[in-house]
Amino acid sequence: MADRTFTDEELVAYLDGEDAHAPVAEIRAALQEDVALRQRLDALEIDKQAITDGFAALLTQDRPAPVLPEPAVSRGHSSASLALVASLALAVGLGAGVYLNRATQPGWLEYVAAYQALYSTQTLAHIQQDEAAQQAELDRVATAIGKMLTPAELDTLPGAEYKRAQVLNFNGKPLIQLTFLTDDGDPLALCIIRSNKGRGAQPELSRMEGMSAAAWGRDGYEYLLIGGQNDAQIERYAEVFSEAEI
Repeated sequence: MADRTFTDEELVAYLDGEDAHAPVAEIRAALQEDVALRQRLDALEIDKQAITDGFAALLTQDRPAPVLPEPAVSRGHSSASLALVASLALAVGLGAGVYLNRATQPGWLEYVAAYQALYSTQTLAHIQQDEAAQQAELDRVATAIGKMLTPAELDTLPGAEYKRAQVLNFNGKPLIQLTFLTDDGDPLALCIIRSNKGRGAQPELSRMEGMSAAAWGRDGYEYLLIGGQNDAQIERYAEVFSEAEI
């Protein structure tokens, strides 16, 4: 008799002595000549003695009974009261969740910082453009945010070289990124976006994504200068740009 004619359920029933649920006579006959069937039975058979010994060992251990938590609400409260409390808790939780989500939602500064954290010296070191190419690039980004810039205005940082400009986007608004590489190999970025949030004209220093950063605002624009870990350098460069009214 072929091995495949018996299901695992039938073989387990045979092993457990449940004759009503297994073709006992057929299995016994097949076992006389079917080596594969004997192997299946061996694999399905449970070591019952090992289980018995294991439970016996557990019973000899002095384990304290588990302590169940006390009900949080006294028995005097009705099921309707419990439902009301649960509903209010859910509503408050959802409201707090919405508030926290709005309060902690990252703005353009955070997105720019995360993007800048991916930059390395190699990102900018290979970029070499003459002044004409730089101006053509700046004319293109000027169209995006309505701010005219020249290479001469940007190539004024002591110890840092202007590299390139590109147009990014945040929530449907164009954002331009002007990149620089310091003599120490730190990639920097000056990012500008149109905004009327009223950020102060004096650069405010901070740390973002582990990098030095300074943010300020002027004439309907917001600025972020970020990169490296030299706070004094970022502060000095931010003052150069803010005073020049870039």
